[in-house]
Amino acid sequence: MKAAACPFTGWGLLLLLGVAAAEMFLPWPWSVWALPALAALGLGTGLVCGAIPGRIWLASAALLGLIALYAWNPTHRWADGIGLQPVAHLRLLPGSASAADTWNTLGLAAAMMAAFALAFQLAPRQVCGLQLAACAGAVAMALLVLGQRFEPKRYPIYEFTGIFVNENHFAAFANLILPVVLALAARARFRAVQAGRPSSPAGLFLLGAAVLGAAVVMCRSRAGVAVLALLVAAQALLYRRLLRQHPFWEIPAWPGIRLLGWLAVAMLAVLAAAAFAQGWRHLDGFLREWYFRSGILLDAGQAWRESPVWGTGPGTFSVVYPFYQSAAFAGRTILHAHCEPVQFLTEFGLLGGLWALGAGGLALSARRRNRSPAPEIPAFAELERWAFGLGLAACGLHCLVDFPLRIPLIALLAAAWAGVWAGTRSGPREKAAAP
Repeated sequence: MKAAACPFTGWGLLLLLGVAAAEMFLPWPWSVWALPALAALGLGTGLVCGAIPGRIWLASAALLGLIALYAWNPTHRWADGIGLQPVAHLRLLPGSASAADTWNTLGLAAAMMAAFALAFQLAPRQVCGLQLAACAGAVAMALLVLGQRFEPKRYPIYEFTGIFVNENHFAAFANLILPVVLALAARARFRAVQAGRPSSPAGLFLLGAAVLGAAVVMCRSRAGVAVLALLVAAQALLYRRLLRQHPFWEIPAWPGIRLLGWLAVAMLAVLAAAAFAQGWRHLDGFLREWYFRSGILLDAGQAWRESPVWGTGPGTFSVVYPFYQSAAFAGRTILHAHCEPVQFLTEFGLLGGLWALGAGGLALSARRRNRSPAPEIPAFAELERWAFGLGLAACGLHCLVDFPLRIPLIALLAAAWAGVWAGTRSGPREKAAAP
């Protein structure tokens, strides 16, 4: 069955993302069971429709089965007043130092696989609807952030950045969506030229992108501004390539407009440098940040060396880390490694990590059936698919210095973007239709 014949895919994905956004505000037990329940519903609908390829089912079973095996084979139990105590377990199999935390991770992993599978099935119009919904939600969040930052305060201390408790998480969220918003603007412009219309909604999408960028700058996330500058530069190069390939689509304009475009890229580079300079005005600030992050990574490495093959179990970092916490962090609560690859390796180990990465690669290698090429120029693969890929690349950069995938909304958005990217892969002979 074609994705277009299953209308639940689009609405189901939006519902899943909406619940992820509201998860922190949901009362118990809804906050625990909402995402897993919707994930089961989404995968069940895919089973009924028959639109999910076998590779995605196999990848989901491999990943979720691995996490369930970790939780089923606990290596420790928590004793009040004592801490983690070893228990009898099967040593050759993966095990978890905190079965409860691993079961919670299983729910998030199931939601991510459901978001990937639903996004993989989306028809072209549904993908456009997803882009519009993401644009509207991101701009609303950016306006909330700007309102928080412009609110007069005696002390510039902010408990929230939008709905996020950390400005870096909002920046990761915004940079994940920004390329998709810019793709909407470019597509609107190309369609207007094709139809001979003098105007298009491209300006509104560009305004939304500007609001997103302004919110990232105002929240003063150094990594966010740096990634934002890279994204804008990458988009400028992408559009330059598109216009060279399809020169007949370019609208005659004032020659200085190109100069303004490159000035905008240069301005973002200056803003990125200024954000770093403001955060680290002195060498001491830079050194403190370096010692903080490198110290956590060294301690996490020590935890991994204790369980190098299977790790300590998904979701157990915050429970295990205090037992390896160095004296430099005495009295501090460290919940994450501030580097997703290191935390992933600590929790999954070498063999578990390879298993999980293999499952992810298997899902990404899936192919859709009964898919016809897009009749537009530039083709979807030349514009929108690149935008989804750039968003994933931006999220990957944030993962090197933070833990965005531990936030359900960002994790599910990244999974959905990966699903769209995989589901819109061009075949070997697929070409754009003639104008």
